[in-house]
Parts: sequence; C-alpha cells; structure tokens
Amino acid sequence: MPPMCAVCPAAPHSAGKFTDFVLVHFRETVTYPEGWVGHPENAVWFCAGHASVVEGLTDLTADEALERIRQG
Repeated sequence: MPPMCAVCPAAPHSAGKFTDFVLVHFRETVTYPEGWVGHPENAVWFCAGHASVVEGLTDLTADEALERIRQG
C-alpha cells in the first residue's frame, strides 16, 4: 500500500507541505502466517503533519483509532 494520509488527501506525489509519511502500527487484530507478505491491517500511513494525531491511540485497533480521529 503506497503512502497516503488517512486524515487528509496528501499523497507522495502531492504538491505542498506534506511530503513525508509515517507508517503507524496499531493493535493487531489478525495473526498472519509465517512468511506472509503484504500490508498488515494494523498499519496506517499518515503525513508528517498528521502523524501527531495518533499519539496515545496505538493501543487501539486501526479502525477504532481512525474513528476516534474522525470524531475529532
């Protein structure tokens, strides 16, 4: 999964101030088999400008954290 901020429309090719992305890992809800390759369900991209909104939320699942972020 390429970097795209889960909060705003910033993408790696976007012009503007959001050029760096942070991959944040939330609480796992799926156990993957040995050798599994792919983007885990608990890993979410955020632009550098929004990476701070997840502070203190990584103990939640990705869905729970994103819902809390959207509620503001």
